[in-house]
Amino acid sequence: MSAAGRNDPCPCGSGRKYKKCCLAKEAVSPAAFTASERQSALEHLFRFSRRPEFEAAHAAARGDFWTRWTASRTEDDADEATQFDQSVTAFLEWFAFDFALPSGRTLCDEFLARERRRLRSGEVRYLERMLLSHWRLYEVAQVRPEEGLDLVDIWTRDRLRVHERLATRQLVRWDLVAARVVLGPAGVPVLDGIPYLLPAIAREDILARLRRAHRSFKRRVPTGDLTAFFKTHGMLFHHLWLDHVAMRPPPVLLTAEGGQLMFARVVFDVVDRDALDAALAGRPDLERQDDGSYVWLEDTGEFHRALGTLALKGDRLVLEAMSRDRAERGRALIESLVPAAVRYRATTLEDVGQALERRRAPAPESSEVPPEIQAEVVGAFYEQHYRKWLDTALPALGGRTPREAARLQSTRPKLIALLKSFEAMAERQRRDGRPAHDFGWMWGELGLERPG
Repeated sequence: MSAAGRNDPCPCGSGRKYKKCCLAKEAVSPAAFTASERQSALEHLFRFSRRPEFEAAHAAARGDFWTRWTASRTEDDADEATQFDQSVTAFLEWFAFDFALPSGRTLCDEFLARERRRLRSGEVRYLERMLLSHWRLYEVAQVRPEEGLDLVDIWTRDRLRVHERLATRQLVRWDLVAARVVLGPAGVPVLDGIPYLLPAIAREDILARLRRAHRSFKRRVPTGDLTAFFKTHGMLFHHLWLDHVAMRPPPVLLTAEGGQLMFARVVFDVVDRDALDAALAGRPDLERQDDGSYVWLEDTGEFHRALGTLALKGDRLVLEAMSRDRAERGRALIESLVPAAVRYRATTLEDVGQALERRRAPAPESSEVPPEIQAEVVGAFYEQHYRKWLDTALPALGGRTPREAARLQSTRPKLIALLKSFEAMAERQRRDGRPAHDFGWMWGELGLERPG
């Protein structure tokens, strides 16, 4: 893929052809600006933005950038969010290049109108190119290590190649990134400004929110083009990043009965071991295991659901379950079954986050298991897990299995986003030197065409 041709869509996202947009603004010099000119131009512009005359505009912009997101959150959430360095810099960038002042112009327009003669030519060229830019949502189609990225514009489906070195070490295929694409010093597309990395699995939610915002924008500004929309609504990418990445609440895991998933441990002192053994052995809903423990089962009519485990440990009986409700039901069961044989001692509850933190241990410095054996074991586990996964009902797919979702137009996009997120996860595992599953087979198994 070559750089943008004269008749290709302009990389800046204006919607116009390259020859009628940024190509006409290209300088004759192969280097339109230097890195130092870029840095000094931003410093001059941001210093200009702090003038008292722009205080009211600053307040209005901050409201757009933060208030809509914090409307349903607490004051503490907002205070924490404003501490992100990325958010602070992104706000300054959006305020300078996209936000419309009362005059209808941007801060950068005002700056250039007043200060152009004091700026070096390279500083002016850089600012003019940034004025043409805006945040836009792209999907990473290909990563060329230490060279660049092939991006697909999620809105228009246009594909473009950008020169970028550092991001190729962080991004993987199928990542979503909200970024500004501008013409760099050598006249080829590059990424500039603050990008927002968003999870592939959030694609459908992100698109739905952008489409709603675009419909509202077109009702208010019928003649507004995509550039005007994305410049006006650039703060949405900040909101999306906060919601899906930076301030995303931990998932609430639920049991089949709807209770919050947590690790519950109910302990009894054993008073009469023989009576307890006889009572446990006589219960049809308690299935004895080879190690002497019992699995507590519930008949749902279609299958037997495991509710917990019972194990005798010395002079104590321990019930372990995955919710408070199951723990309370299990305690009532034991106390009604053998009231004279046990004495209730204590119940402990631990949510998933607490358990993970407590059980987290430093990784061993080395392993006696050869890497190829580790990879074989992990690979076998992944293969078994994901073969079963195809026929597992998933909340993310509205309670349908992946096979069912693949056949429905309404759920197919969510399934595809899920598969892409799996592949992105696996690629990061490979980069870290860890065993990773190859999900290529899954597309064909589900009857889906894997995007190129």
